[in-house]
Amino acid sequence: MTSYLIDEILDVTKDYKSRPFFEKALKELGESVVAEEFGELKYQIQTGQVHNPAKYLTALLKRQLDKIETNKVKQKNPAPKEKIKTYFEDTQLMLFTNLQPVKIEGEVVQSKMTVPYGKGIIPWATFISSSFFTLSTNKAKSDRVLAKFRALNGKISIVPLFRGQIKPGDRERGILTAEHAKILAALESIWVDQGSHKNTYPSGAVTCYCYVSIRELAKALDWKTFGGEQLTWLTKMVYDIKTMPYYLDLTGLNLKDITGYGFSLLNNVELVERKKLGQTETVLKVEFSTPLSIQLLERHTVSRPKELAHIHGELAFLIRLFIEPILISLNGAEYSKRLTDLIKELSLPAAKWHKHKSTRKLIFEKTLKELNAQKTIDGRTIIVSIEKGLYDWILTARLGGEKKCLELQTTAPAKEKSAA
Repeated sequence: MTSYLIDEILDVTKDYKSRPFFEKALKELGESVVAEEFGELKYQIQTGQVHNPAKYLTALLKRQLDKIETNKVKQKNPAPKEKIKTYFEDTQLMLFTNLQPVKIEGEVVQSKMTVPYGKGIIPWATFISSSFFTLSTNKAKSDRVLAKFRALNGKISIVPLFRGQIKPGDRERGILTAEHAKILAALESIWVDQGSHKNTYPSGAVTCYCYVSIRELAKALDWKTFGGEQLTWLTKMVYDIKTMPYYLDLTGLNLKDITGYGFSLLNNVELVERKKLGQTETVLKVEFSTPLSIQLLERHTVSRPKELAHIHGELAFLIRLFIEPILISLNGAEYSKRLTDLIKELSLPAAKWHKHKSTRKLIFEKTLKELNAQKTIDGRTIIVSIEKGLYDWILTARLGGEKKCLELQTTAPAKEKSAA
């Protein structure tokens, strides 16, 4: 496979004298990185943007090699031990087999999480990436995107993710948007504030739940003013999270006993309306789905501040959801991505502005003010800018400022009996 990739690169670039450089890049970067950059070259050739393939690919690979050198310097002078982290499973096998459901049956034992999360945070399951959500401008009721899942052993699984269908061929049920994702973040924040309640079943299944008034949820989203119409819309959005499903096609991973998995992010939503001070109050009991509950209880999460749910722009929200775990794992190093690549990474719905370099820059620049007002849970600022690249504008991001001491219980507790 290695020699095949080098031969294919030389066949396209015709730059045979650079073979030693390409082989060095392959050795230091790995096949997946080189193949990804080579794929970008072929894409740009097809669009007519590249007229010197060898020069373009060399620039791409040199930038990746420079990142490695920067990281080596940082490893010699490591930063203080990070108290917040992005959680990944050890292997691909554990990453996906942990999703297998356990039948919910028998009497419910209600309790609280043994070691609950600290107040003021949102525990966001790292399994739920930006690929799970779209923009409100997307009128499709279902689609298929390629989602990336990373394990600690370095392997990246690119898995077909069907959004809006419980399985391929099922009726279209709608795709969750960034607005739904913000509501989910607010619900998780409320769950933490209420003491991290959970239901445990004799079968081993576990579900987390919370009670929330719609007015309380609106305030958690930082809504300043709202009336009956807005609260009705918000109630509908919570129910959407229950009814709009996903399906992971796992056939390409050769996992034992599992070839696909369909699920929703919420297991159940119950509604009660009552009169309070002469005003109708709507209260929901929200139960997270088993796979999401397990992610929360086993701390397969990255801690995020409550302000995550306050982001107004949908594109800004998806960008933050995408880059924050990356920035945390880079320990201060800079991250950069071409805007054309970022559009693919975020699985944005097709739009005319994707095709034009200046318009891409304009759209992404609109997110900068809000993104640069964001901070991680330990107080570091997220610094984002748009810079000129070789053939496209590039989004660059890094974490700035000093980490403040956290009083968060981020050490994983002893594992509880669960559905995983």
